[in-house]
Amino acid sequence: MTCKSTIKIRRAQPTDRQAIIAIFNEAVASGIATDESMPITVAERADWFAQFDARHPLWVVTVDGTVRGWCALEHFYPHPAYADSAEIAIYVHRQAHRHGLGRMLLNFADQQIREHLHFKTVIAYIYAENLPSQGLFTSCGYEHWGQLPDISKVGGRYRELKIYGKNFPNHP
Repeated sequence: MTCKSTIKIRRAQPTDRQAIIAIFNEAVASGIATDESMPITVAERADWFAQFDARHPLWVVTVDGTVRGWCALEHFYPHPAYADSAEIAIYVHRQAHRHGLGRMLLNFADQQIREHLHFKTVIAYIYAENLPSQGLFTSCGYEHWGQLPDISKVGGRYRELKIYGKNFPNHP
């Protein structure tokens, strides 16, 4: 990225799916950010893509027209009691790490939540090894709400999942 790069955040389109999965698969390879231990395909994530709607968007950040990251606001839990809560996930292409795109996506999501989506609570699940994500969410006002020790087994190893959350006070 250069100082003259054009950076935009927009709703993901079906044509972005391959780039979204490629960025996710980079995180799979890193071994600290996903539940997967092997790369996935767009076809394997068809149901995941289908869940997004007006209230639960999937955004991409582009740099000079190329998708370099994405942010998903997913359903937190299927019961109606949790309708005002969402789970957030952010992934950035490894070549775009430390250029502020994750922070840009998270700040954009927070603004959309306050102004249009009106969630009361947003939750991020972050593996204990993923210190960069923990730092990002903490620096943007998310609090460490707890952890689930040895909750998942990825690549033959049990991992701890940390829970970060944020309540939005202007919820209607």
